Amino acid sequence: MKIPKNENSKILDIGCGTGVPTIWIAENFPWTVIAIDTDKDSLYYLQKKIKNKHLQNKIKTLNKSFFNYNSEDEFFEIILAEGFLNVVGFETGFKRVIKLLKKRGYFIIHDEYKDHQKKCEFIHKNNCKIIDSLYLNEGIWWNDYYQKLEFEINNIKDIQLKSLFSSDIKEIEYYKSDPSLFRSIYYIVLKL
Repeated sequence: MKIPKNENSKILDIGCGTGVPTIWIAENFPWTVIAIDTDKDSLYYLQKKIKNKHLQNKIKTLNKSFFNYNSEDEFFEIILAEGFLNVVGFETGFKRVIKLLKKRGYFIIHDEYKDHQKKCEFIHKNNCKIIDSLYLNEGIWWNDYYQKLEFEINNIKDIQLKSLFSSDIKEIEYYKSDPSLFRSIYYIVLKL
C-alpha cells in the first residue's frame, strides 16, 4: 500500500453507505474512522455491524451531508470517497474535500472512468499529485457483482419479496444496455 500506516491517523469516509470499506479499514489498520452518510438506513445497518464486530472505539458514524459537515479545526490524514464525487460533481466535491485534508494527506477516490484525463489535470492543478491508480473495467462489475445479484434475485420465489429488488433489476438492465458506463478508477492522491 502506498499510504503510510501512522497509528494516529484519522480517516474521514464520505458517503460511507453500509460501510464495507469502513469496517475493512477499522479491522486492518490502527486508524480511527469518521463515517458520514445521509442515508439513515445504511448507517443503522453499519452501526449494527460496528457493534457486532466490537469496533465502537474505532468508528464514529454521522448522519449528515458532507456539505453540512463542520470541522473547523479538524483535518484528516486520509479521506475516502467511494463514488461520492460522481454524485456531487468531481470538481465541486474535490475542492471541498481537499480543504479538510492535511498537507501531505491522502485522498482515496473511487469514481467513474469517464473524463479520466480531465480529472488528472484538475487534480494536478489543485496542488495535488496522483501517486497511484487502479483501473476497473466493466467486466469486474458483472463478474463480481451484477451476475451474482441477478442469480440471487432470479431465485427468489416470493413475488412480494422479489418486488423489493426492482431498483436492482433496473440497474442490472442498465448495466446490460451499456457495460462501458461502468468502468471506474481508484486514485490515490497526495496533497502537496
